Amino acid sequence: HIAGVASGATPYAVNLGGFVPQVAMEKFDGTTGYTLQLITHRDSTIKSVADLKGKRVAHVAPSSNSGDTAPRVLFGAMGIKPGVDYEVLYSGKHDNSIMGVVNKDYDAAPVANNVVDRMRERGMFKKDDLRVIYESRPFPRTAFGVAHDLPPELQEKIKLAFTSFDFKSSKLAKEFKD
Repeated sequence: HIAGVASGATPYAVNLGGFVPQVAMEKFDGTTGYTLQLITHRDSTIKSVADLKGKRVAHVAPSSNSGDTAPRVLFGAMGIKPGVDYEVLYSGKHDNSIMGVVNKDYDAAPVANNVVDRMRERGMFKKDDLRVIYESRPFPRTAFGVAHDLPPELQEKIKLAFTSFDFKSSKLAKEFKD
């Protein structure tokens, strides 16, 4: 009855599943977004989106905003068509794309910057292992919401639970430090 849905899948959840978005996590600076970062290995010859031609690029999954949908739109507007100008290899999740670039399994990957930051903070790779060659404007983060057919009073109580939750004192605050 209550779910968190990633930004790329939110339109599907709304249009096909009756999901009603209610809230998104806000950063301490008041923003709610994350960016698409096109990352490559520090030793890569790739310096721009145009340099992806002929390369092997890890996309996350077809339902991922920063890991598939946004690059198709944004890179296409720059004259680089994923799946035509470069090979798209689906990794399954942002972590796999990131570590695949770190380990040189992929030439590059479009991923969510907040996942890159959390993995680096955990010590999964060093800051200088990767280079960001493109970064988008912010997109909304995960939408938290409810099933459309819940009674309106219950929907409001759930929204209140989200907006009054003491996040800073929770275990989640350790993972989502920003």
